[in-house]
Amino acid sequence: MQHKKPLPGILVILLDLLGIGAALGIFYLFTFVIQPGDHQPLKSIMATVTQSPTPTPAQTTPAATATLVVNTPTPTPSPTPAPGDFSATFPTGTLDTTGSVGSYADDNLRIVITEHHTDYAVYYVADVWVRNIQSFQTAFANGKFRGGYAMPSDTASKVGAILAITGDSCGSSNEGIVIRNGDLYRDTVADDVCILYQDGTMESYYEADFNLDAAVARGAYQGWSFGPKLIDNGAIPENYNSTDVIIKDRAPRSAIGYYEPGHYCLVSVDGRQGSYSEGMSLNELSQAMIDLGCKDAYNLDGGQSSMLVFQGDIIGKPYKGGRSVSDIICFGGNA
Repeated sequence: MQHKKPLPGILVILLDLLGIGAALGIFYLFTFVIQPGDHQPLKSIMATVTQSPTPTPAQTTPAATATLVVNTPTPTPSPTPAPGDFSATFPTGTLDTTGSVGSYADDNLRIVITEHHTDYAVYYVADVWVRNIQSFQTAFANGKFRGGYAMPSDTASKVGAILAITGDSCGSSNEGIVIRNGDLYRDTVADDVCILYQDGTMESYYEADFNLDAAVARGAYQGWSFGPKLIDNGAIPENYNSTDVIIKDRAPRSAIGYYEPGHYCLVSVDGRQGSYSEGMSLNELSQAMIDLGCKDAYNLDGGQSSMLVFQGDIIGKPYKGGRSVSDIICFGGNA
């Protein structure tokens, strides 16, 4: 009876490594590219707007005497703007581009991007006005929820966005609420939450304080789950819902800020690049958002993911050139 010769040790190790590599490749394929699961929203969040009835002009009863009665018509009241219509506050006139590194203006969107420096960081602020909430969009990589990953510039290009920034990396997790352009895709609450409502108000919440049902009933239009919340009653939060390393280390950052309905800002901080820019700690980012005059602000996916895109170009110097992400926040286009 012949016995098979055992395989050389080195060959056994190589086969094992090949098997491990194949397993990791399959894991990557299904986790970061194919991402099995339902790509459709759980529900559509539609705000029900009750229009105030137009007052009926007063009816005058003719007098019994010969006295002449003059009926003064009741003025027709100006219609109340629908939620999400910011025409009354949308700025007009020439765009102030003093010191800007990029600007854009049309009838519905105004953007001015400026560069800022501290002793330890270089960061960019995109000041954004929209006439209507529909100009404030979000988009998934490859056009669908959990549809994989793509560079923010590629996703922005596909939807024709003028301005875009990295979102909350919703495709990298199986939990955390996801609301995009009025549709609810995931309803599990995790981490601090930021909601943009259909009336243009933006509010961030500590995880323990957030009520999804209340947000849906109020008309949530966009919803992110990453964080943490950066401003608490006009001040730096006493505690962040995050780890010490993320809180204290200076790193590339992305954030969104809120001034008033229809007026927002996107902030991208370069970092991990030595003397050029170390980045910001969360305390430093919070202070920067407060100094900009934001009433509320929220931390988005940062690190190598932090990227700001304007008209197809990358603004600043993303760490290691940036990387593919699952979603973006964008303005203009047809997301």
